[in-house]
Amino acid sequence: MIIDLSRGFYGIKAVLQPIVFSIGASKEESEKLKEKFMEELKSVYSTEELLEPIVVTSEYEARLLPFNIDRKVDAIILWAHGRRYIYRRLSWLKIPVIIWDERGYCHAASWDIRGFLKHWGVRVITPIGPEEHKRVVKVISAVNAFKASKLIVFGRIPAPNVASQWCLEEIERKLGLVTENISVDYLLEKAERIDAERLEKTLAEWRDLFINFNREALEGVAKLYLAIKDILEERKANAFTINCLEDLFSKKFIPPCIALAKFIDEGIVAGCEADINVALSMMILSFISRSPVLMGNIYLFRPWPGPGFPPSETKIKDIEESLKTNVVRLTHDVIPLTMGVKSKWALEDYHNMGKGATAYVPLKTNSDVTLLRISPDLSEMIAIKGKILKVEDTIHCRFSAWIKVRNVREIADNAYTFHHAMVYGDYTRELKLFSELTGIELKVL
Repeated sequence: MIIDLSRGFYGIKAVLQPIVFSIGASKEESEKLKEKFMEELKSVYSTEELLEPIVVTSEYEARLLPFNIDRKVDAIILWAHGRRYIYRRLSWLKIPVIIWDERGYCHAASWDIRGFLKHWGVRVITPIGPEEHKRVVKVISAVNAFKASKLIVFGRIPAPNVASQWCLEEIERKLGLVTENISVDYLLEKAERIDAERLEKTLAEWRDLFINFNREALEGVAKLYLAIKDILEERKANAFTINCLEDLFSKKFIPPCIALAKFIDEGIVAGCEADINVALSMMILSFISRSPVLMGNIYLFRPWPGPGFPPSETKIKDIEESLKTNVVRLTHDVIPLTMGVKSKWALEDYHNMGKGATAYVPLKTNSDVTLLRISPDLSEMIAIKGKILKVEDTIHCRFSAWIKVRNVREIADNAYTFHHAMVYGDYTRELKLFSELTGIELKVL
């Protein structure tokens, strides 16, 4: 795997090692096989790192394979060619094997290879078609990207919403990534020391991102953005979450929503409210899709201008209606431009308070989405498939997306909490493979 942490999901690239077994092949025959194999693969894996194919021409060479494979390799691309019994030597590589057959369309012969290699303890994947090949390598590289990642948690933990894993060592032990807790005080000190010229340059770059740019409203947010950027670079981190409501606001009222949206646009996972598990869920979706991901609250009741929520009688009526229609509302204040349908944000206040800054851009409607949340003990994930019916600027929180789901009752009965990550598209098949590769159980609602 190749990963550029500063570019987030944009910096992830799978490293693939093509292998073909052709026992007894001459050097000339081997070169022709390499050329043919590479020609078929390069158009499908054009965005990944394809190494030069290895042609195994003898049983002895097969025995030496574990010593000739680069440790950065994410997966073997095995051409279904030649006699198959020798493929057992791949079991010593401890790397997933993707079968390549009929220009990427695995079928009957591939199933035989899969059954045989599984018996030898090999993780084997048999994609059907080029698009599925592309999806598979993204998932495999995502698993390894997790192990190279670092998540920063700014502010006091545990946070107010408690259904997360608060033992940072347990996160590393189970998932591989390092998590570090950094105080909000340190962040604010860094923000106050931001160079004036650098601040002005950033604000100038932001001017064209808004239809109603306001320097005064955005100055504090820009300082916070630059301070977080510096800390991510110092600590070599590619994801963060911040305890805004309880910790940051008690020290300085700077809603970080726009800064977080900017980071997501740049490929960095950025979560709210120091909710570690929703940040982890955002990382999973972002890495397997290599696309921006936002988070939101799943509510079964209508939006309210704020501050505050609708009265209980109204909420009860709305909950009953949600159970009948199987429509939930996902709502929050961080909306990446890359997930919007317009090229500029509308600058607004925070929760109808007449102060602070949030930004609105409409999300896509009639779009399939996948929502995800990993359990507090990190042993299970719940994925929710849905379709966005409509989107509105609802002030508190800034956006609301009404999502048609299969069964609201199942969500109500099973959800670990209300914060969920959301990505455009149906990624449940990719999550199933991620589950198989990591041992994290998957439940799809």
